Amino acid sequence: MKRFYAFLILLTIILTGRAQNPERKIIYCKPAKVNDYSYEDYRLDFNNYAPEVFYSLEAAYLDPQKVKILDLSGQGLSSLSYRIGELKNLEVLVLRDNDLEELPFQIFSLPNLKILDVSNNRLTELRYQIGQLKNLKILILKNNEISELPYQISFLHSLQLLDASYNQIEEIPYQISYLKNLEKLYLDHNRIKNLPYQLSYLPRLKLLDIRHNFIEEIPYQIRQKTSE
Repeated sequence: MKRFYAFLILLTIILTGRAQNPERKIIYCKPAKVNDYSYEDYRLDFNNYAPEVFYSLEAAYLDPQKVKILDLSGQGLSSLSYRIGELKNLEVLVLRDNDLEELPFQIFSLPNLKILDVSNNRLTELRYQIGQLKNLKILILKNNEISELPYQISFLHSLQLLDASYNQIEEIPYQISYLKNLEKLYLDHNRIKNLPYQLSYLPRLKLLDIRHNFIEEIPYQIRQKTSE
């Protein structure tokens, strides 16, 4: 009973901004005592790698087997060569701050990819082949024009962080509950109306951000989890 009342108090505080903008019907649900994710977290990780960071495809193609980290951020790219599939040892691929409208399917054949950042582009869809990246731990889709997440995203059993914020997503596939290693899920600033109750099945989930959507009610199972 004490947990229930504590959750009601927390939810009341969180929803204080709702009355100012009632037509949006915004609900924010976030477990307490969890620090927000910083994009610098993973950047510090890969900057500490022993391998060299490559900043151009031309340099990477000179010795494809050597390339583990490729950072092409902020280069005004509108397309990406299929040759990226030659980088079989690639672990970190950063494509943020470009003008990409789609990703070549060869990216999804990279067997060792652990981090994929395609934030701040013009992507309208996420290919279903995303499910082939079995070793992916961090997937950042922030600030694109993606309208849906394919259910094949549930095949990413190593995934720990998924940031799909600032997109056009209207529905979350219930299969996302298969991501048993997922710890942080960012869905804020989308067009989501309903949350699948199966989100409550994620055993390691520490942070769920659903601010600025059109959700009228959080499923009981999720509310119960956040109050634990």
